[in-house]
Amino acid sequence: MRVEKFQEDDMQKAMAKVRSVLGKDAVLISSGKVDGRTEVLAAVDYDPEQLESQIAQFKAGSARTAEAEHDDFLFELMGEEVDKNSEKAPSLMDMQEELGKLRKLFEGELAQLAWRDSGNRQPNRMALLTRLETVGISRVLGRKLVEKVLPCADLELGWKKVLKLLSRAIKLPDQDLLDEGGVIAMLGPTGVGKTTTAAKIAAQFAARHGRHQVAFVTTDALRIGGSDQLVSLGSALGIPVQVATNRDELERTLESFSGRKLVVIDTAGMSQRSTDLVTQFEALAAESASIRPYLVLSATTQELVINETIDAFSDFNLAGAIVTKLDECGSIGAALSGLVRHRLPIAFVGNGQRIPEDLEPASATVFLRKLLQSFHESRNIKSASASKAQRIVANA
Repeated sequence: MRVEKFQEDDMQKAMAKVRSVLGKDAVLISSGKVDGRTEVLAAVDYDPEQLESQIAQFKAGSARTAEAEHDDFLFELMGEEVDKNSEKAPSLMDMQEELGKLRKLFEGELAQLAWRDSGNRQPNRMALLTRLETVGISRVLGRKLVEKVLPCADLELGWKKVLKLLSRAIKLPDQDLLDEGGVIAMLGPTGVGKTTTAAKIAAQFAARHGRHQVAFVTTDALRIGGSDQLVSLGSALGIPVQVATNRDELERTLESFSGRKLVVIDTAGMSQRSTDLVTQFEALAAESASIRPYLVLSATTQELVINETIDAFSDFNLAGAIVTKLDECGSIGAALSGLVRHRLPIAFVGNGQRIPEDLEPASATVFLRKLLQSFHESRNIKSASASKAQRIVANA
């Protein structure tokens, strides 16, 4: 263990000197004023068992013994007055706990210094990270994007570069579903809008190719009246609907619709943690080679839940994702971070309840437009922006 004493004009200069001499792992032992200057005692390669002898060395020169001086030091740590007859002497555990607190305080100050030094070397890093977190982009993704545009002397130019990198990270499907057709299945949790999305896709496909080229299948046998909504929508759109509650029924139904260019399967909504997912997977597994499953996700969902949901449904060999409720979310950043992380192609974006109008093919432009809208709205709320900036500083 190495212990050093430093005297500077103020605490900031003292900590900078400690960091320069002892490095980032230094531990603050004590601090105080001596002849009007700030004096700090710091150590590196901290070893509690060696602390006594090292402290004693720096107390040398006094008329008192090293043991007495060490007692004073312990009392100072605990905020007590020196009293040899007192029974309040702190235990080794107390001392270690207090030193731990001092270490955390000192490390926090060093982290602040390191952040400011980094800011001087990489101007606008903090500003770019703040903007990304403001619009909901995860810290992990945000840091990856920002590091690629540094150094950055012009904030607005850096912001444009970050958005361009983000747009490239958004994965889109290779084929146009509304042209190609096929057998597709809507998967996802309850309440994300699977049935409405199925109807929108079918209606848009019918507008291009005719209603006789489209059919609905529902496998929702878990809820009472679970298939009623799709039957009603199919009737309104002039598109036939069949119910298939098991693998055999699904196979026969798909055979009966084999002459149609697009067959849309609407599945039962359930939690990503539900054991019924296994049953649903088995029902689709028999036809897995011909069915292309799309995971329907709400734009209002937190990134943690997005990641959990994608992981839960990954056994279905997902062809892509469909993001709904864009009109209801404050920012698309959280959902987008999860989708970028999993490299899942995004086929469509739903932004309302109207059928078929409120569905459009996904594009980087759609997502960036929503992000910029969120960013400009956030600039009008100064207190919220300041709070987010403080969190970035504390966790960067």
